[in-house]
Amino acid sequence: MKKRILSVLFIFSFAVSQQATACTISEDLTESVPLNYQGIPNAYRLKMASMVLNARQWPNVEIQAQIVANAYVGEANAKELAESRGRQLKDYLIELGIKPQHIYVDTHLERLPYSKDSTGRSGYLQLSVGLMPLCKGGCQRLCDDPRVTPTSKAIK
Repeated sequence: MKKRILSVLFIFSFAVSQQATACTISEDLTESVPLNYQGIPNAYRLKMASMVLNARQWPNVEIQAQIVANAYVGEANAKELAESRGRQLKDYLIELGIKPQHIYVDTHLERLPYSKDSTGRSGYLQLSVGLMPLCKGGCQRLCDDPRVTPTSKAIK
């Protein structure tokens, strides 16, 4: 019986001493372009390049990208326009050195503009790119790394 109690206490103390750490690390950009605009504005490309430079500061990780390219049903050839925007964003990320196998593109047709959100953004918001670290064995180690600025606080 004494061994059983000691075993239970050991397991409990081990479980309590182990801390889980979690935080969010990403670089994100969402913008509107004029309706029916076929290209990716240079200002958006510059912001994307800055995001990739920031993401390259993450130590010992691959960079993965999530692209959301929208078009509105009122835009000419909306489905093709959304797909073209997604393709152009992906091609540019590849030019910036992101591996194609780590880039995911999602296209949508929207019926209404976005209403104002908590950040004050609203409107058509057709272009969105998010960069996240891709870590072998998990990215928890990045939460306490001084070279990384998490986008949310660590949960311990």
